[in-house]
Amino acid sequence: MLCELCHNHDASGVLHRKDANGEDEELYVCQECLKANGKSKPKKPKEISVVTPDGDEPPAFIKNFLDAAVGLIEGVAGAEPPQEKKCRVCGATWKKIKSERLLGCPDCWSQFGKEIREEFLTGAYGPRHVGKIPEKSPDGKPSRAFLEKELKEAVARQNYRKAARLRRQLDELDGKENGGGK
Repeated sequence: MLCELCHNHDASGVLHRKDANGEDEELYVCQECLKANGKSKPKKPKEISVVTPDGDEPPAFIKNFLDAAVGLIEGVAGAEPPQEKKCRVCGATWKKIKSERLLGCPDCWSQFGKEIREEFLTGAYGPRHVGKIPEKSPDGKPSRAFLEKELKEAVARQNYRKAARLRRQLDELDGKENGGGK
């Protein structure tokens, strides 16, 4: 969290003062602003008191556990965010790869493989081909409609060799022998 006065440094203490209306206010400020305002005490962690339902203090091990938990939470909250992962070879970051949709070098795949699979091989992109695929019959051969369409296109382009081959395939689908009549 940045200092609420200078907005330049991380806040490391609390400044208590009266605002314009005369009400108490609490500002989280950096060391420089604390010193400039006559206060140089860093922020102290709040004391936690735990009381059982019957009004007694809990056993020592419960207090120790809670103190440790609070310390852990404060440590995690005050920790610096982790550095962004970079490729060891070219220095590309995942943010850059994602925005440009380009890998910097072959080593990027080994560094960002999981992210690449999650981002580009699922969702909108999908792990399978989505383009045109020739129509096929259940036995794996091209369908009659596909062959007829290709034949018309071959004749229109005057590609008679392809047209003849397609005609033979259509004849085979009809059960006719090669070049046999009706």
